Amino acid sequence: MRIWLAAPEADTAPLAHAPLTPLTREPLPQPYILARADDAGLAWLSVHGFAAEILDPDAGAARYMMVDMTGPAAHDELFASGRLLYADESRALWRLAASAEVHVSHHAWPLDTPIRLLPRAGAPPPAAVTPLPLVQEMIDQVNLPRLLTTANELSGQTSALINGQPYTITSRNSLSGAPVTQAVAYMVERMQRLGLTVTTHTWNASRPPNVIAEKPGLNLGAGIYILCAHLDDMPSSGLAPGADDNGSGSIAVLHAAEILAPYHFDATVRFVLFTGEEQGLYGSAAYAQLVQNQDVRGVLNMDMIAWDSTGGPNMDLHANSSIAGSMALAQVFADVVSAYGINLTPAIYSNGSSASDHASFWNVGIPAFLVIENYRSDPPVAADFNAYYHTSNDRTAYYNQTFLTDMTKASLGTFAHMAGVRADCYWADLNCDSMVTTLDITTIAGHWRASQGQWNYSRAYDMDNDGEITVADIQRVSAAWGWIGPG
Repeated sequence: MRIWLAAPEADTAPLAHAPLTPLTREPLPQPYILARADDAGLAWLSVHGFAAEILDPDAGAARYMMVDMTGPAAHDELFASGRLLYADESRALWRLAASAEVHVSHHAWPLDTPIRLLPRAGAPPPAAVTPLPLVQEMIDQVNLPRLLTTANELSGQTSALINGQPYTITSRNSLSGAPVTQAVAYMVERMQRLGLTVTTHTWNASRPPNVIAEKPGLNLGAGIYILCAHLDDMPSSGLAPGADDNGSGSIAVLHAAEILAPYHFDATVRFVLFTGEEQGLYGSAAYAQLVQNQDVRGVLNMDMIAWDSTGGPNMDLHANSSIAGSMALAQVFADVVSAYGINLTPAIYSNGSSASDHASFWNVGIPAFLVIENYRSDPPVAADFNAYYHTSNDRTAYYNQTFLTDMTKASLGTFAHMAGVRADCYWADLNCDSMVTTLDITTIAGHWRASQGQWNYSRAYDMDNDGEITVADIQRVSAAWGWIGPG
């Protein structure tokens, strides 16, 4: 059934106690919730004054798919054997035939995970964006050659070194077995060498796990922020390079972790790579359920950020006005683009697509948004969706390299502002503990001879800003040994 809400900000908490199973919440054309219910649920809605309409009187074990009608294609042919329950300018709801195969894409997604209607404790939105020299320093470290090296390894264009052995990743599809397992190992290794705490999250014993890398924040009351992408790809058989979908988002998460790891934030930051996205957001759905009672205050999800065939450079931000804080986070991204002069033209959608991992966090009430290439058509700007989507031709050769660089810069800068980057740490106090000790000296010494563009180079350690960590930089920190803040 469809349960109408009086306004976008309507209180849905009473519905959380109703005898029904909510499946999605949509803001347009008038806010509504889709839910499964029996006679008791119908009676409860009537008694409590909710307007509702029955869309499928025989729901039982039926399966449903939602289609984004604003995307490049509605893909109705995928549901030819099913039944259309409604369609408007925003969404179409289909009941699948009993034997139908589920086709998940950026245009259609299953409604098979109950959503949370109880409101979460409110958290203040990130402060308005004022350009910070420290964030500019981070943005300036985004390195295109390094992004491309990682992209070519992750998409099988070149071999990768995994567990000390060369391996060519021919697929990252969650059903591919050894190839996707190797891709997970590749990301685990890369995150571990950054000094982050790395764990894996098994959501299905027969599927590859999610990868989570964490850096604790300096303020226990500042919450947790997540930068994420899905690691898995399509097609489901044969060669599946998945360079744009979603190698591009995955390499941006890794590159952001490489750049941000030496810096400090008020909030705890997590860099997360999900599996099972292409089959129905399974990895992120399980993870969102796991963390829904943690103090997660925002999620930035990158999915397909390297295709731009028109030189727009238009791109989309998919938010959800019915989830408190989602629109505010998307606005931070737009403000970062403006404040740091990044060559992007973002469009914010309040009824964004639910066809990627950010929607798993919407389902549990956590504010999130999607960063994606120009997915929607808004006259006079036509949609510019990847022509090689879900095919074996989704390769790095078709990257718009300037666009990928700018999307990575904007996402990294936004995440730094979301998490509250600390710009007040003394320059030689590399772990920001208000003392300069041997820990700081050994930290910088561990990066000796790292040069700009390498994974272990950081501007935070390059005290003379000459593009290389040398003895001169180590000596400068050593000369400050014994400093105790704020003296």
